[in-house]
Amino acid sequence: MIRVRLIVNADVRRDAYTVDEAKVISLGSASRALKELSTWPGYAVSPLRELPGMAHRLGIGSLICKDETLRFGLGSFKALGGAYAAGLALNRHTSAGYAATLCCATDGNHGESVAYGARRYGCRCVIFVHQHAPASKVTAMRALGAEVIRVAGNYDDSVRHARRVAAEQGWLLISDTSDLVSDAVAAEVTQGYGVMALEILEQLDGHLPTHVFLQAGVGGLAAAIAGCFAESAAAARPRAIVVEPQAAACVMQNAIVHGPSHVAGDLATNMAMLSCGEASAPAWVVLRHRADAFMSISDDDADDAVAWLANSTDVPGSIKTTPSGAAGLAGAIAACRDPTSAARLELAEDSRVLIFVTESADRATGNGE
Repeated sequence: MIRVRLIVNADVRRDAYTVDEAKVISLGSASRALKELSTWPGYAVSPLRELPGMAHRLGIGSLICKDETLRFGLGSFKALGGAYAAGLALNRHTSAGYAATLCCATDGNHGESVAYGARRYGCRCVIFVHQHAPASKVTAMRALGAEVIRVAGNYDDSVRHARRVAAEQGWLLISDTSDLVSDAVAAEVTQGYGVMALEILEQLDGHLPTHVFLQAGVGGLAAAIAGCFAESAAAARPRAIVVEPQAAACVMQNAIVHGPSHVAGDLATNMAMLSCGEASAPAWVVLRHRADAFMSISDDDADDAVAWLANSTDVPGSIKTTPSGAAGLAGAIAACRDPTSAARLELAEDSRVLIFVTESADRATGNGE
Protein backbone atom coordinates (compact mmCIF):
# COMPACT_ATOMS: atom_id res chain seq x y z
CA MET A 1 0.00 0.00 0.00
CA ILE A 2 1.22 3.51 -0.83
CA ARG A 3 1.41 5.29 2.52
CA VAL A 4 2.24 8.81 1.36
CA ARG A 5 1.37 10.82 -1.73
CA LEU A 6 2.94 14.20 -2.41
CA ILE A 7 1.82 16.76 -5.00
CA VAL A 8 3.78 19.97 -5.45
CA ASN A 9 1.43 22.87 -6.21
CA ALA A 10 1.90 24.04 -9.80
CA ASP A 11 -0.15 27.16 -9.02
CA VAL A 12 1.80 28.32 -5.98
CA ARG A 13 2.66 32.02 -5.68
CA ARG A 14 4.98 33.95 -3.43
CA ASP A 15 4.00 37.44 -4.55
CA ALA A 16 2.05 40.12 -2.69
CA TYR A 17 -1.06 39.05 -0.84
CA THR A 18 -4.25 39.82 -2.75
CA VAL A 19 -7.46 41.62 -1.83
CA ASP A 20 -9.51 38.46 -2.41
CA GLU A 21 -7.26 36.47 -0.07
CA ALA A 22 -7.45 39.18 2.58
CA LYS A 23 -11.26 38.95 2.55
CA VAL A 24 -10.85 35.43 3.94
CA ILE A 25 -7.92 35.93 6.32
CA SER A 26 -5.46 38.76 6.88
CA LEU A 27 -3.19 40.05 9.59
CA GLY A 28 -5.73 42.79 10.21
CA SER A 29 -8.71 40.44 10.63
CA ALA A 30 -6.64 38.09 12.79
CA SER A 31 -5.65 41.08 14.93
CA ARG A 32 -9.30 41.99 15.43
CA ALA A 33 -9.98 38.41 16.52
CA LEU A 34 -7.05 38.52 18.94
CA LYS A 35 -8.24 41.83 20.38
CA GLU A 36 -11.60 40.26 21.17
CA LEU A 37 -10.50 36.80 22.29
CA SER A 38 -7.74 38.13 24.54
CA THR A 39 -10.44 39.78 26.69
CA TRP A 40 -12.20 36.45 27.34
CA PRO A 41 -11.63 34.65 30.65
CA GLY A 42 -9.18 31.81 30.15
CA TYR A 43 -7.38 33.23 27.13
CA ALA A 44 -3.68 32.41 27.11
CA VAL A 45 -1.08 32.20 24.36
CA SER A 46 -0.61 28.53 23.51
CA PRO A 47 2.97 27.31 23.95
CA LEU A 48 5.58 26.70 21.27
CA ARG A 49 7.49 23.59 22.23
CA GLU A 50 10.97 22.77 20.92
CA LEU A 51 11.40 19.10 19.98
CA PRO A 52 15.17 18.69 19.52
CA GLY A 53 15.18 14.92 19.90
CA MET A 54 12.62 14.51 17.15
CA ALA A 55 14.46 16.99 14.95
CA HIS A 56 17.64 14.93 15.33
CA ARG A 57 15.78 11.74 14.39
CA LEU A 58 14.43 13.44 11.27
CA GLY A 59 17.76 14.97 10.26
CA ILE A 60 16.55 18.58 10.31
CA GLY A 61 17.77 21.66 12.15
CA SER A 62 14.77 22.16 14.43
CA LEU A 63 11.21 21.03 15.02
CA ILE A 64 8.76 23.32 16.81
CA CYS A 65 5.25 22.37 17.95
CA LYS A 66 2.39 24.82 18.49
CA ASP A 67 0.51 23.01 21.25
CA GLU A 68 -3.25 23.69 21.07
CA THR A 69 -4.35 21.07 23.58
CA LEU A 70 -5.37 23.56 26.29
CA ARG A 71 -7.33 26.28 24.44
CA PHE A 72 -10.04 27.76 26.68
CA GLY A 73 -10.29 24.40 28.44
CA LEU A 74 -11.88 22.91 25.31
CA GLY A 75 -8.74 21.07 24.25
CA SER A 76 -8.62 22.19 20.61
CA PHE A 77 -7.64 25.09 18.37
CA LYS A 78 -11.27 25.11 17.26
CA ALA A 79 -12.06 27.08 20.41
CA LEU A 80 -10.67 30.15 18.62
CA GLY A 81 -12.98 30.02 15.61
CA GLY A 82 -16.58 29.04 16.20
CA ALA A 83 -17.10 31.03 19.39
CA TYR A 84 -15.53 34.13 17.85
CA ALA A 85 -17.63 33.91 14.68
CA ALA A 86 -20.73 33.31 16.77
CA GLY A 87 -20.18 36.58 18.61
CA LEU A 88 -19.84 38.53 15.37
CA ALA A 89 -22.95 36.93 13.89
CA LEU A 90 -24.97 37.69 17.01
CA ASN A 91 -23.83 41.30 16.99
CA ARG A 92 -25.06 41.65 13.41
CA HIS A 93 -28.40 39.96 13.87
CA THR A 94 -29.61 40.64 17.39
CA SER A 95 -29.54 44.35 16.55
CA ALA A 96 -32.35 43.55 14.13
CA GLY A 97 -34.59 42.91 17.13
CA TYR A 98 -35.08 39.15 17.47
CA ALA A 99 -33.67 36.41 19.68
CA ALA A 100 -31.21 34.23 17.82
CA THR A 101 -30.59 30.51 17.75
CA LEU A 102 -27.10 29.40 16.75
CA CYS A 103 -26.60 26.16 14.87
CA CYS A 104 -23.85 24.24 13.12
CA ALA A 105 -22.74 20.81 11.96
CA THR A 106 -19.80 19.12 13.61
CA ASP A 107 -18.22 15.88 14.65
CA GLY A 108 -17.12 17.50 17.87
CA ASN A 109 -14.65 20.35 18.28
CA HIS A 110 -16.25 23.07 16.15
CA GLY A 111 -19.64 22.38 17.70
CA GLU A 112 -18.15 22.58 21.16
CA SER A 113 -16.71 25.99 20.30
CA VAL A 114 -20.07 27.24 18.98
CA ALA A 115 -21.81 25.88 22.09
CA TYR A 116 -19.21 27.66 24.23
CA GLY A 117 -19.97 30.89 22.37
CA ALA A 118 -23.73 30.41 22.73
CA ARG A 119 -23.36 29.92 26.48
CA ARG A 120 -21.16 33.00 26.69
CA TYR A 121 -23.77 35.11 24.87
CA GLY A 122 -26.80 33.51 26.51
CA CYS A 123 -28.57 32.18 23.46
CA ARG A 124 -29.97 28.89 22.23
CA CYS A 125 -27.70 26.49 20.34
CA VAL A 126 -28.62 23.49 18.16
CA ILE A 127 -25.85 21.26 16.85
CA PHE A 128 -26.11 18.52 14.25
CA VAL A 129 -23.74 15.55 14.36
CA HIS A 130 -23.55 12.58 12.04
CA GLN A 131 -24.44 9.09 13.20
CA HIS A 132 -20.87 8.07 14.07
CA ALA A 133 -19.80 11.21 15.93
CA PRO A 134 -18.18 10.44 19.32
CA ALA A 135 -20.60 10.17 22.21
CA SER A 136 -18.10 11.95 24.46
CA LYS A 137 -18.24 15.05 22.26
CA VAL A 138 -22.04 14.98 22.27
CA THR A 139 -21.90 14.86 26.08
CA ALA A 140 -19.45 17.79 26.15
CA MET A 141 -21.66 19.93 23.88
CA ARG A 142 -24.75 19.17 25.94
CA ALA A 143 -22.84 20.09 29.08
CA LEU A 144 -22.34 23.53 27.52
CA GLY A 145 -26.11 23.84 27.07
CA ALA A 146 -26.47 22.86 23.41
CA GLU A 147 -29.21 20.71 21.95
CA VAL A 148 -27.47 17.98 19.93
CA ILE A 149 -29.25 16.12 17.13
CA ARG A 150 -27.84 13.13 15.27
CA VAL A 151 -28.48 12.87 11.52
CA ALA A 152 -27.87 10.06 9.06
CA GLY A 153 -24.73 9.91 6.93
CA ASN A 154 -21.23 11.30 7.27
CA TYR A 155 -19.87 14.73 8.19
CA ASP A 156 -20.64 16.26 4.79
CA ASP A 157 -24.24 15.06 5.11
CA SER A 158 -24.53 16.78 8.49
CA VAL A 159 -23.20 20.03 6.97
CA ARG A 160 -25.89 19.96 4.27
CA HIS A 161 -28.56 19.13 6.85
CA ALA A 162 -27.56 22.02 9.10
CA ARG A 163 -27.56 24.41 6.15
CA ARG A 164 -31.07 23.35 5.16
CA VAL A 165 -32.56 23.50 8.66
CA ALA A 166 -30.96 26.88 9.39
CA ALA A 167 -32.54 28.32 6.26
CA GLU A 168 -35.96 26.85 7.10
CA GLN A 169 -35.92 27.98 10.75
CA GLY A 170 -34.17 31.32 10.38
CA TRP A 171 -31.33 30.22 12.67
CA LEU A 172 -27.82 31.64 12.55
CA LEU A 173 -25.58 29.05 10.90
CA ILE A 174 -22.05 29.21 12.32
CA SER A 175 -20.32 26.97 9.82
CA ASP A 176 -16.58 26.49 9.45
CA THR A 177 -17.06 25.46 5.83
CA SER A 178 -18.97 26.78 2.83
CA ASP A 179 -19.30 26.29 -0.91
CA LEU A 180 -19.58 30.08 -1.27
CA VAL A 181 -16.35 32.06 -1.56
CA SER A 182 -18.15 35.08 -0.11
CA ASP A 183 -19.39 33.33 3.06
CA ALA A 184 -18.58 35.82 5.82
CA VAL A 185 -19.11 33.43 8.75
CA ALA A 186 -16.80 30.71 7.42
CA ALA A 187 -14.18 33.40 6.84
CA GLU A 188 -14.62 34.73 10.38
CA VAL A 189 -14.08 31.26 11.81
CA THR A 190 -10.79 31.15 9.89
CA GLN A 191 -9.90 34.61 11.19
CA GLY A 192 -10.24 33.28 14.72
CA TYR A 193 -7.67 30.62 13.84
CA GLY A 194 -5.40 33.41 12.60
CA VAL A 195 -4.78 34.26 16.26
CA MET A 196 -2.35 31.33 16.30
CA ALA A 197 -0.29 32.88 13.50
CA LEU A 198 -0.05 36.19 15.35
CA GLU A 199 1.04 34.41 18.49
CA ILE A 200 3.71 32.52 16.54
CA LEU A 201 5.05 35.69 14.95
CA GLU A 202 5.43 37.15 18.43
CA GLN A 203 6.86 33.98 19.96
CA LEU A 204 9.48 33.57 17.23
CA ASP A 205 10.24 37.30 17.16
CA GLY A 206 9.86 37.31 13.38
CA HIS A 207 12.24 34.37 12.79
CA LEU A 208 9.87 32.24 10.77
CA PRO A 209 10.41 28.53 10.11
CA THR A 210 11.37 27.28 6.66
CA HIS A 211 8.50 24.76 6.51
CA VAL A 212 5.10 24.37 8.15
CA PHE A 213 3.05 21.17 7.94
CA LEU A 214 -0.67 21.87 8.33
CA GLN A 215 -3.36 19.25 8.71
CA ALA A 216 -6.54 19.92 6.77
CA GLY A 217 -10.12 18.77 6.91
CA VAL A 218 -12.07 21.49 5.11
CA GLY A 219 -8.94 23.69 5.13
CA GLY A 220 -9.65 26.51 7.58
CA LEU A 221 -6.62 25.99 9.82
CA ALA A 222 -4.26 25.59 6.87
CA ALA A 223 -5.63 28.71 5.17
CA ALA A 224 -5.36 30.79 8.34
CA ILE A 225 -1.69 29.99 8.91
CA ALA A 226 -0.58 29.93 5.28
CA GLY A 227 -2.44 33.18 4.60
CA CYS A 228 -1.06 35.11 7.56
CA PHE A 229 2.49 33.94 6.85
CA ALA A 230 2.12 34.86 3.17
CA GLU A 231 0.96 38.38 4.01
CA SER A 232 3.59 38.92 6.68
CA ALA A 233 6.60 37.53 4.80
CA ALA A 234 5.69 37.38 1.08
CA ALA A 235 8.50 35.60 -0.79
CA ALA A 236 10.29 34.82 2.49
CA ARG A 237 7.34 32.91 3.94
CA PRO A 238 7.68 29.29 5.03
CA ARG A 239 6.79 26.52 2.63
CA ALA A 240 3.27 25.43 3.57
CA ILE A 241 2.50 21.74 3.18
CA VAL A 242 -1.12 20.62 3.58
CA VAL A 243 -1.52 17.15 5.14
CA GLU A 244 -4.68 15.01 4.82
CA PRO A 245 -5.85 11.41 5.28
CA GLN A 246 -5.72 9.22 2.20
CA ALA A 247 -9.42 8.49 2.54
CA ALA A 248 -10.46 12.16 2.69
CA ALA A 249 -7.90 14.28 0.82
CA CYS A 250 -10.38 16.85 -0.43
CA VAL A 251 -7.97 19.82 -0.52
CA MET A 252 -5.51 17.75 -2.55
CA GLN A 253 -8.34 16.81 -4.92
CA ASN A 254 -9.04 20.52 -5.47
CA ALA A 255 -5.37 20.95 -6.37
CA ILE A 256 -5.49 18.06 -8.81
CA VAL A 257 -8.49 19.44 -10.72
CA HIS A 258 -7.55 23.11 -10.12
CA GLY A 259 -10.89 23.94 -8.56
CA PRO A 260 -13.75 22.77 -6.33
CA SER A 261 -14.14 19.02 -6.17
CA HIS A 262 -15.49 16.24 -3.99
CA VAL A 263 -14.11 13.06 -2.47
CA ALA A 264 -16.69 10.28 -2.47
CA GLY A 265 -16.94 7.22 -0.25
CA ASP A 266 -17.33 6.68 3.46
CA LEU A 267 -14.28 8.90 4.26
CA ALA A 268 -13.35 6.42 7.00
CA THR A 269 -10.07 7.26 8.74
CA ASN A 270 -8.67 7.27 12.25
CA MET A 271 -8.05 10.99 11.67
CA ALA A 272 -11.74 11.59 12.34
CA MET A 273 -11.44 15.38 12.62
CA LEU A 274 -10.06 15.43 9.07
CA SER A 275 -12.73 13.19 7.57
CA CYS A 276 -14.21 15.67 5.11
CA GLY A 277 -15.11 15.20 1.46
CA GLU A 278 -15.36 18.85 0.38
CA ALA A 279 -12.89 21.66 0.97
CA SER A 280 -14.28 24.99 2.11
CA ALA A 281 -14.45 27.51 -0.75
CA PRO A 282 -13.12 30.47 1.29
CA ALA A 283 -10.16 28.37 2.49
CA TRP A 284 -9.39 27.32 -1.08
CA VAL A 285 -9.11 30.98 -2.13
CA VAL A 286 -5.94 31.09 0.00
CA LEU A 287 -4.64 27.54 -0.35
CA ARG A 288 -4.80 27.36 -4.14
CA HIS A 289 -1.85 29.79 -4.32
CA ARG A 290 -0.25 29.78 -0.84
CA ALA A 291 0.05 26.03 -0.23
CA ASP A 292 3.35 24.82 -1.67
CA ALA A 293 2.42 21.13 -1.62
CA PHE A 294 -0.31 18.68 -0.66
CA MET A 295 0.29 15.35 1.11
CA SER A 296 -1.97 12.43 1.90
CA ILE A 297 -0.93 10.04 4.67
CA SER A 298 -2.12 6.68 5.95
CA ASP A 299 -3.80 5.95 9.24
CA ASP A 300 -0.64 4.09 10.27
CA ASP A 301 1.41 7.27 9.68
CA ALA A 302 -0.92 9.18 12.02
CA ASP A 303 -0.77 6.49 14.69
CA ASP A 304 3.02 6.50 14.52
CA ALA A 305 3.10 10.28 15.03
CA VAL A 306 0.84 9.97 18.10
CA ALA A 307 3.32 7.48 19.54
CA TRP A 308 6.29 9.76 18.75
CA LEU A 309 4.69 12.55 20.78
CA ALA A 310 3.53 10.30 23.61
CA ASN A 311 6.99 8.78 24.01
CA SER A 312 9.02 11.93 23.46
CA THR A 313 11.47 13.05 26.12
CA ASP A 314 11.60 16.52 24.58
CA VAL A 315 8.60 17.72 26.60
CA PRO A 316 8.13 16.76 30.28
CA GLY A 317 5.06 14.55 30.48
CA SER A 318 4.92 14.24 26.67
CA ILE A 319 2.16 15.58 24.44
CA LYS A 320 -0.94 13.40 24.34
CA THR A 321 -2.96 13.88 21.19
CA THR A 322 -5.04 11.99 18.62
CA PRO A 323 -4.26 10.89 15.04
CA SER A 324 -6.00 14.08 13.85
CA GLY A 325 -3.97 16.20 16.23
CA ALA A 326 -0.70 14.58 15.14
CA ALA A 327 -1.36 14.57 11.38
CA GLY A 328 0.93 17.53 10.68
CA LEU A 329 3.78 15.77 12.46
CA ALA A 330 2.96 12.59 10.55
CA GLY A 331 3.39 14.50 7.30
CA ALA A 332 6.70 15.94 8.44
CA ILE A 333 8.00 12.51 9.47
CA ALA A 334 6.93 10.94 6.18
CA ALA A 335 8.47 13.73 4.10
CA CYS A 336 11.78 13.75 5.98
CA ARG A 337 12.14 9.98 5.78
CA ASP A 338 11.51 9.77 2.04
CA PRO A 339 14.51 11.15 0.11
CA THR A 340 12.43 12.02 -2.96
CA SER A 341 9.81 13.92 -0.95
CA ALA A 342 12.48 15.66 1.11
CA ALA A 343 14.24 16.81 -2.04
CA ARG A 344 11.03 18.07 -3.64
CA LEU A 345 10.20 20.07 -0.50
CA GLU A 346 13.81 21.19 0.00
CA LEU A 347 13.96 19.71 3.47
CA ALA A 348 17.56 19.60 4.69
CA GLU A 349 19.70 19.45 7.82
CA ASP A 350 19.28 23.18 8.40
CA SER A 351 15.48 23.24 7.90
CA ARG A 352 13.32 24.70 10.67
CA VAL A 353 9.97 22.91 10.71
CA LEU A 354 6.77 24.01 12.45
CA ILE A 355 3.88 21.66 13.24
CA PHE A 356 0.58 22.04 15.09
CA VAL A 357 -0.81 19.63 17.65
CA THR A 358 -4.43 20.58 17.22
CA GLU A 359 -6.27 18.69 19.95
CA SER A 360 -5.86 16.85 23.21
CA ALA A 361 -6.28 13.10 23.51
CA ASP A 362 -8.24 13.81 26.67
CA ARG A 363 -10.99 15.35 24.54
CA ALA A 364 -12.53 13.08 21.90
CA THR A 365 -11.96 14.08 18.30
CA GLY A 366 -14.10 16.35 16.11
CA ASN A 367 -14.42 17.29 12.46
CA GLY A 368 -13.56 19.92 9.93
CA GLU A 369 -9.97 21.24 10.40
